[in-house]
Amino acid sequence: MAGRIPQSFIDELLARLDVIDVVDSRVKLKKTGKNYSACCPFHNENTPSFTVSPDKQFYYCFGCGASGTALKFVMEYDGLSFPDAVEKLASQAGLEVPKEQISHDARQEQQHQGLFKRMEAASQYFEQMLRQHEQRGRAVDYLKNRGLSGKAAKFFGIGYAPPGWDGLQTELGTDKEALRELVTCGMLIEKEDGRTYDRFRDRIMFPIRDARGRFIAFGGRVLGDEKPKYLNSPETPIFQKGRELYGLYEARKIRQKLTRFIIVEGYMDVVALAEYGIHYAVATLGTATSEHHLRRLFKIVPEVIFCFDGDNAGRTAAARAMETVLPVLSDGVQARFLFLPDGEDPDTLVRKEGKDAFEERLNKSVHLPEFLFDFLKKQVDFDTLDGKARLDQLAAPLINKIPAGMLKKLMKKRLEDEIGMSSEALADMNNIPVPATVLDYDLPPEEPSINISDYLPNDESEQHPLAPSVYKSLVQIVRQPSLAQQLELPNADPETEYERLLLEVIRKLKLAPQQGSVGLLIQWIGTPYQAELQQMAESGSDGHIPPSANDINDVLKRMGARHLDVELNKLKAKFERGEKLSTEERQRLQELKRQRHEMNKKRTNIYRR
Repeated sequence: MAGRIPQSFIDELLARLDVIDVVDSRVKLKKTGKNYSACCPFHNENTPSFTVSPDKQFYYCFGCGASGTALKFVMEYDGLSFPDAVEKLASQAGLEVPKEQISHDARQEQQHQGLFKRMEAASQYFEQMLRQHEQRGRAVDYLKNRGLSGKAAKFFGIGYAPPGWDGLQTELGTDKEALRELVTCGMLIEKEDGRTYDRFRDRIMFPIRDARGRFIAFGGRVLGDEKPKYLNSPETPIFQKGRELYGLYEARKIRQKLTRFIIVEGYMDVVALAEYGIHYAVATLGTATSEHHLRRLFKIVPEVIFCFDGDNAGRTAAARAMETVLPVLSDGVQARFLFLPDGEDPDTLVRKEGKDAFEERLNKSVHLPEFLFDFLKKQVDFDTLDGKARLDQLAAPLINKIPAGMLKKLMKKRLEDEIGMSSEALADMNNIPVPATVLDYDLPPEEPSINISDYLPNDESEQHPLAPSVYKSLVQIVRQPSLAQQLELPNADPETEYERLLLEVIRKLKLAPQQGSVGLLIQWIGTPYQAELQQMAESGSDGHIPPSANDINDVLKRMGARHLDVELNKLKAKFERGEKLSTEERQRLQELKRQRHEMNKKRTNIYRR
């Protein structure tokens, strides 16, 4: 199938599918209210947080954020590309996917098949040399000293280019056509007199693969002190370094739910992180991260984390990355920045700290809005009026780069909160609308939003007496996010979607504290809850009741105490049936009554006003 798939066909296909049938055929669903639930198939959990709405034809996981239509689910669960998932579902629905004429790019690919074959043969040669060459010992020792296992080396196809000028040429350059193609794909260098020699010699070899897994280039690392330390393939008809990322194919090859990518500097960073179970790192190939790189990653995941040194040079590089990512920050995606301790890189740090500690750093990495304003405020004397005016001049052109949408509005609001007045610099700029991205053949269609109330049973307030208090607690935390640091999350399973959302909002705020609603809302852009959280933040206060951490903690404690109520009711029922209670059961019944009485005494009646 070549070219684009018409949006009209995607719409027709989704109209014929029932997301309940598609999901239930792969994951057993249980009816809960007017929706269905299950343990999420995309991350490990014991309590179901995965919800499917038959009304909205949409699924959402409160645990890992996975969401989408039936088409998106098949892509993620079955590990299929967008066109393959369309083909599979269309076959089940009795539809034929429209075929388009083969594109110019496809014709070019057919012409380059010989180059792909030469590169694959080169990769096999380098892997063989790592296992068999008589001088492979230095390469093997280097990899072992870096903590690399044989399994990881095999997964990434790491090899060895032996010393000498013609090892690869002798093995693969069997005729004139082969020599010509090896020169074209950068594996041989041709001198002015027409003679050729190997480009890579006495180096650890890292093969670079495209999205389809084809070998397109190599990166070679020296084993001694020679320069350059890393040598990459030149640009060729099948390799443009500004468009490719090392490790992207391998990350997608792992059967896992990808929710974010971390962009690191080197090949060994990618391999080391994967060795420790972090399979979502990619590296640029000797170039700065480009808009093309980022648009490609954001087609796959909603979040990208840039990894930099924590010194001034690292923060300057982060500022350049920030400017690059701003034009691609459409609603639903976000960028963050991780700054490493002095003298550390991802390779050394993950080996020193382990996976959990490194991922904790990722979870606490700085969101782009925080980095943008913190970075700019250090460039001015922010305590003066002139400094605030200068901040307006510096921030406005950056904010103006963001595509029109909720994020841009929230960033404008944040700027005005910082300077204490409307932004004159933004008002003076011509806000040229950013055109919508054309649906490419491998880009899934935009998915509908969800209102929280769509997930709630009509009689939820009767089934769950705590529901009104949970809702009001959620409104309060949205309006004053700083309260999250005073709250204690209960050891309890949520029983309603509002409870799930309340707990998740608090967890996010504990990981990335926010002082105002703007920062909180930025955390939820692109999720099914964006619109309703925005409405909560903008609506007037209920009866002018000020937000209170004590009130919210009371609700959280009541959620945590429900298991005590279950135990109390069981013992009371047994007693009321006339059954004899043991001494231990009588003591436990009295203790539970006492705990319930104390909790009722402490409970405020603020939510009844």
